[in-house]
Amino acid sequence: MKYFTFIITFVISLSLFSQKTLDSEVPEIVQKNFHKKFPKAENVSWDKVDNNYKVDCFYKDLITYAEYKPDGEWVQTIMEVDYGELYPPIEKYLDENFPKDKIVMAEKATLATRQDYYYVQLERKEKGRKDPLLFELFFDKTGQIEQVKAPEGFEDLTVVGIDDHNAETPVAVIDSWQKRFPRAEGIEWNSVVNTSDTIEYNFIASFYYRESPTIAEFLPNGKWIETRVSYDVRDLYAPVLKYLAENHTNDKFVMAEKVTRADRKDYYYVYVERFEKGQEKPYKFELFFNKSGQIQKVIRPEELKSQYLLTVDIPKNVGKKFNSRFASAKDVKWGTKEGNWEAQFIYRDKFTTAEFSDSAQWVQTVVEMDVKNIYAPVQRSLDNDYSDYKVAYGEKVTRKDRNDYYYVELVNKKKNSGNQKLGLFFDKTGRPKKE
Repeated sequence: MKYFTFIITFVISLSLFSQKTLDSEVPEIVQKNFHKKFPKAENVSWDKVDNNYKVDCFYKDLITYAEYKPDGEWVQTIMEVDYGELYPPIEKYLDENFPKDKIVMAEKATLATRQDYYYVQLERKEKGRKDPLLFELFFDKTGQIEQVKAPEGFEDLTVVGIDDHNAETPVAVIDSWQKRFPRAEGIEWNSVVNTSDTIEYNFIASFYYRESPTIAEFLPNGKWIETRVSYDVRDLYAPVLKYLAENHTNDKFVMAEKVTRADRKDYYYVYVERFEKGQEKPYKFELFFNKSGQIQKVIRPEELKSQYLLTVDIPKNVGKKFNSRFASAKDVKWGTKEGNWEAQFIYRDKFTTAEFSDSAQWVQTVVEMDVKNIYAPVQRSLDNDYSDYKVAYGEKVTRKDRNDYYYVELVNKKKNSGNQKLGLFFDKTGRPKKE
């Protein structure tokens, strides 16, 4: 699909043939369908292009263009895209191939024909040139590069993703794809380098299947490798949704995919962003779940790794030791403490902390006590010596070196009388400790 020809034709038609149209001249069915598709649109302005009606407006604070046939049938929508919210495959392509160029325009075109695409305009400044160079890039709806319009002098620019020497898709690949995805729509083919010594390229099909954006990868002999299906966040597997609700409640969902593989190593992929004050760009999180919905891997910013430990970050021997000791633990969260690994969790309905060394040696366990059910010898000591205080917090500490102890925090019942708060230690028999 050659988008650039369309854009040129479109611009000429606007400048030469469009005529300002009052709302009263726009057919009622056109206006009705427009308001249904774009409720609360602002600054609405109608024009007529050939026999169709076009409308420019602001929709959800974005510059938007839509086109309709006289009978009200929607033709297309072109909407401005916030530079910070580019579709991840496009953002990745620009970062890898145009890292020093500035984005000056980005749009998403949604067509009734389903031949959707993205348009990005880049500006490149070079020494000795007064005016910047402009590059226009067109991507298909899956984010694959389709066309690049380069400025004069750059016509022979080699474009990654387009100038492949093995661009033709083998018949065996097409046959395999058609058998696996009958009645698929909007197919576009691409090729990627295969890292093996015996195969040059794998072939990737981007299409719509059962109304979902889908990508499938094949070997040159037609053997299927994997399929990636885009998912709405609401349709994700329940355990994945539960994990997102617990760990990424305030983060922005960007995209999700279910990946089905020939080697049966299926997984779910979720991409979210976290916006924090003082940050020009959001923090990016890429989450990988196995087919059972359990988190397996997280790619996240380096500066957040120390604050955001996961079970999958913990050494296998430490995780194994923890699971053997606390098999029924719930709501496990990991952190580090003085060079050791520390897990916080609910165990037998009590908040518990357990500490392990790098070599998976258990160090200690701390269990929060019910303040109304303190260990009896400790309670007797408190009744005898601290009758003016009530217990605010208590814990039992069990240690590998057998120096077990109890710790309690007391609050004075009488305000403005003596020490208001006390922290006391007792040995494993319930006798007060001096230190």
